[in-house]
Amino acid sequence: MTPEVLGRKLSSPDPRERLEAARFLAENADGSHVGRIEAALAGETVAWVRNALRRALQRVRLDVPTAAAKEATELSAIDAAQIYSNALETTAAQIIHEIEPILGTLRLSADAEVPNFEGSDTKRGLDHLDALVAGLSRLRRAASAPKYEELALDRCIYAWIEEEAAGCELIRVLRAGPLDCIVEGDKSLIGLSFVNGLRNAIDSTKALEVEHAGYPDITVNWGATDIDIWVSIVDSGVGFRGNVARAFDIGSTTKPGHLGMGLATAQQSMTSMVGSARLIPLERGVRFEMRWPKAGA
Repeated sequence: MTPEVLGRKLSSPDPRERLEAARFLAENADGSHVGRIEAALAGETVAWVRNALRRALQRVRLDVPTAAAKEATELSAIDAAQIYSNALETTAAQIIHEIEPILGTLRLSADAEVPNFEGSDTKRGLDHLDALVAGLSRLRRAASAPKYEELALDRCIYAWIEEEAAGCELIRVLRAGPLDCIVEGDKSLIGLSFVNGLRNAIDSTKALEVEHAGYPDITVNWGATDIDIWVSIVDSGVGFRGNVARAFDIGSTTKPGHLGMGLATAQQSMTSMVGSARLIPLERGVRFEMRWPKAGA
């Protein structure tokens, strides 16, 4: 993007053009862009554009400018979340980089050296470590910078439901949102959050002791307000067993054999889009809700 086009888009009254320019800077900014980024950030009111401009400043390792009424050392919630996301992505990448080759070597050696490897505790342990690396990879993706695009939210949700509910013939997932629901967001991040929420709802429903009446339905709803897009998954399963305030912590789980990364990944995916994920206990079951800001809101 040429300097002339960049300047025109940053000052455009159309938030989509400003967002395009801010994303370009988030991926390509250098020291020569600092003044332009700071000037754009000072007058920007759209959350997504501001977040991309902040990422551009972080790219050139400068402090995010704050409003005059704030102390220079004060961080906003979005700034703090971005710093945490960057640290999480970097740390997860480093751990994966170190562990994957070791795991590959161990698996090859164990297959040759351990009698009856396929039925051994050694294989089960290696499978568990593979699952850990896969969980870290998803968490790393959840912490990455979002890549926004227009998408049909209803079609994505239908596809995710078909994929995750396959093989769960006794559980119905009802769809209650509007059709042709075109929104802007990162499809991969939205999918990470939604799939984890739906898996928890299915697991919670399966944990019920049911007789011939069968399992209760899971209901998925979605829509948009003037300021954000939302998705909810409501189940009537066994409910959440534990401290809801700690439910999204990495490693927090009440399920035997689980790594406790699902809800952490779901929340981080929404945080990366300046959104949120919540778990709301109901009288029977749980409501999982995800929200992210609407473009231009």
